[in-house]
Amino acid sequence: MTAVGVWAGQNADHPLARAEQMFRMAAGERLDILASGWMRLETGRDAARARNDIRIVAHKIAGVAASLGHTRLGQVADDVEQLCTKEAAHDVLLRSLRELMSCLAELTED
Repeated sequence: MTAVGVWAGQNADHPLARAEQMFRMAAGERLDILASGWMRLETGRDAARARNDIRIVAHKIAGVAASLGHTRLGQVADDVEQLCTKEAAHDVLLRSLRELMSCLAELTED
């Protein structure tokens, strides 16, 4: 059973239930940081710091998401982290960042 199933109420006593709950609770704050980074990248205002902020959040998501059963979210977060590290073109990074934010937003809707 994945933590996604745990969140759906299949087993609230599962060892990963608390981790899943905390991960979902952090999703909104992480979305805010990613959105702020997005705006700074688009405007060119402090782009280096924006990339670093995005990279840090993506790293945190990538490190936990797959362990909790959010495979696609983990993959997309890893892609964004790598794009930030490699200083990919803004349009390439923003395309992947859009997907990351969309996947993350799904967690806040449950």
